Amino acid sequence: MKMKIGRNPSTGTHLRQLIGQAEFCEVDPSEDLARVAAVRQALGPQGKLMVDVNCAWSPDFAIEMGRAMEAQKLYWIEEPVATDDIDGSARVADALTTPIAGYETEMGLYGFRQLIDCGAVDIVQPDIAWSGGFSEGRRIAAYAQAHHKMVAPHAFAGAVLLVASLHFAAAAPNGLLLEWDQNPNALRDELLKEPLRLENDGTVRPPERPGLGIELDRAAVERYRSG
Repeated sequence: MKMKIGRNPSTGTHLRQLIGQAEFCEVDPSEDLARVAAVRQALGPQGKLMVDVNCAWSPDFAIEMGRAMEAQKLYWIEEPVATDDIDGSARVADALTTPIAGYETEMGLYGFRQLIDCGAVDIVQPDIAWSGGFSEGRRIAAYAQAHHKMVAPHAFAGAVLLVASLHFAAAAPNGLLLEWDQNPNALRDELLKEPLRLENDGTVRPPERPGLGIELDRAAVERYRSG
């Protein structure tokens, strides 16, 4: 399970612009710690719990918060600092025992190579819609594998990217997992004639037909067409 955290008054202006919710930023970070503890208690000690900061923290604050969450045995902390703060992320990764995952907005092998070479990430998270598609994604995954890193692609969008990322993760020898957003999402749930099905054990079977193995529901495409 992955949950969103990252309240930080010092970056409030940036977050207001990003998510358009001023009230989200105007909360003491201690509430994030309480929420993470509550979710861990509900999930139990064996469940995988990840937190996503969406680049909201400074390196020093990320280290402070990471240490404060150590008792919750997090599976990873995602994007604790800005994507281009490679040295800062490396400092966070070196200071914490919790693995650092990221960074979905990085572009191409060159950027991910820097993250990996500097020790800025423990788990590599390309978004193949941004990082260069299947071809560049495979290069990123291969470079990560050569450095003993697992890959968990970011796929927080519609059905087409989700299916493509599912195939990518399944084909990568070092594929770890694929996130499955639990928020309502019509472009994920209605766009396919045969929607993907999340099993009770948390697994998804990739389509086996040619290509991505999907057929779009044309009525849904027209219903949500923009422009």
